[in-house]
Amino acid sequence: MNAQSLEATNVALVESIYAAFGRGDIEFILSRTDPDIEWISGGSHDDFPTLGPRRGVAGTASFFADVAEHDEFTSFEPRQMIPMGEMVVALGHYGITAKKTGKHFESDWAHVFTIRGGMCVRWQEFTDTAAFYKSIR
Repeated sequence: MNAQSLEATNVALVESIYAAFGRGDIEFILSRTDPDIEWISGGSHDDFPTLGPRRGVAGTASFFADVAEHDEFTSFEPRQMIPMGEMVVALGHYGITAKKTGKHFESDWAHVFTIRGGMCVRWQEFTDTAAFYKSIR
């Protein structure tokens, strides 16, 4: 597979992951993650329950469980996909209301997916972690 085909395949995988998230199909997302995946949402779990690093499919599943428990999305908009070999950088925006406090915030974000052999081996999110922190204080 040439580099352009690989990048197109990787972008299609990322798009399918976002589509699955939109329909609440977390099992689909987990089925596309490597057993030893690094799943990193920037910041500290102490500052907001969805933040911090996790490992493996169980760690990734715990991230989505925490998201369901603590976040109410008012918008989730992947806006741009930038393929770079085995990486896809997705840029977007979301609006979230913290379920604990009812406080709403919005943030642009960047998600960096690393894909090998058709499986996501690493995911890292860059977002406004201070907005997450302030939403539960």
